[in-house]
Amino acid sequence: MRVVRNVFSVDLEDWYQGLEIDMDQWGRYPSRIEKGLEVLLELLDRAGVRATFFVLGWQAERSPHLVPRLAAMGHEIASHGYSHRFVYRQGPEQFRDELRRSKQILEDQSGTTVLGYRAPFFSITQDALWALDILLDEGFIYDSSVFPTHNYRYGIPEAVRRPGWMRTPSGMKVFEVPLSTVRVPGPESALGVNLPLGGGGYFRLYPYSVTRALGRHLLSHESHGLVFYVHPWEFDTAQPRIKVPRRLAGFTHYHRLDSTAEKTRQLLADFAFVPMREAFAEEFTRAGL
Repeated sequence: MRVVRNVFSVDLEDWYQGLEIDMDQWGRYPSRIEKGLEVLLELLDRAGVRATFFVLGWQAERSPHLVPRLAAMGHEIASHGYSHRFVYRQGPEQFRDELRRSKQILEDQSGTTVLGYRAPFFSITQDALWALDILLDEGFIYDSSVFPTHNYRYGIPEAVRRPGWMRTPSGMKVFEVPLSTVRVPGPESALGVNLPLGGGGYFRLYPYSVTRALGRHLLSHESHGLVFYVHPWEFDTAQPRIKVPRRLAGFTHYHRLDSTAEKTRQLLADFAFVPMREAFAEEFTRAGL
């Protein structure tokens, strides 16, 4: 019988990097990466949970003690790219260069092979599927960038909603771990929407009782696990409040930061989680990887 496993992941980036501020401007803002990270690590430790950390390469360079610490704690290290720029705004050459640079930094710091990748802002969309072939070229086995919903920054609503092998544009196969959604049917069977469940701003927006109910529905009715994510800055309630060009980006970033820690504590108590590398090890082994 197939074991259904939930995965807990962290996009390791600082507070200003989640506000669509370009890397060229990052020097203007104070670093607070460890403020929220300490809260999160304590919650994970108390719950006995090991997670997958998708680490931004630029951040790893400037905080070189973080990746070795996370690896020593038993967390999986994966790549979040280098510059936190949208993949669909990069060309293949820039994407490859940043991907290779980030992978090398993380492997040098962790002493382990990096197998997984998640795009900044989940920005492997229908227009950027070319990136999947580059991931395979550069030695990655799995991707967790596809969000099967609609958002102004990302999303492939028609994508397969459960983890599994996905064909790339060249015909190769990559293991895709999409963020969790729950299918809400419309008035006709062909209609409906995918309600995001996987974490981030949605986690802070929903009452926790809704997240728990949707998670249990996913496990009992769809037979695949919960794929969840957070950012360290979501645990930092004292981070600076700044105006950003997109008002919606500011709202989703700052909304209910004070709720994240307690909701996460409840989530870790209600669901059992493992890192992605462990959750899908059997699939990788069967594929000879």
